Amino acid sequence: MKARVFPSMSGKPYRVIMAPAAHRRFSQFISSLKERIRTEAKTLADDPYRWEELKGPLKGLRSCKFSFKGTRYRIAYRINATEHVIEIALVGPRQNFYEMLRRIIQR
Repeated sequence: MKARVFPSMSGKPYRVIMAPAAHRRFSQFISSLKERIRTEAKTLADDPYRWEELKGPLKGLRSCKFSFKGTRYRIAYRINATEHVIEIALVGPRQNFYEMLRRIIQR
């Protein structure tokens, strides 16, 4: 499966790609939520260090937070500064998000 790529709005060299697990979840969302996620991904490309790094077994990942139609969502991502790439590991609602992320990371 081909990763989704979102170019940076500011022309900075960071590219945003989605891991296959994140893309599968993304493809199931309604179009307006997909558009919001694309907007958040472009923001990440411009300032990937804005969000703090997670701790414990999720160290190395960061979590972007946003709300959409009254539901809190998260985008878990990792930064590869050498290749100027941001990889989205998981996108979803806050409920059970970190438990699901732990399962994905442990694979």
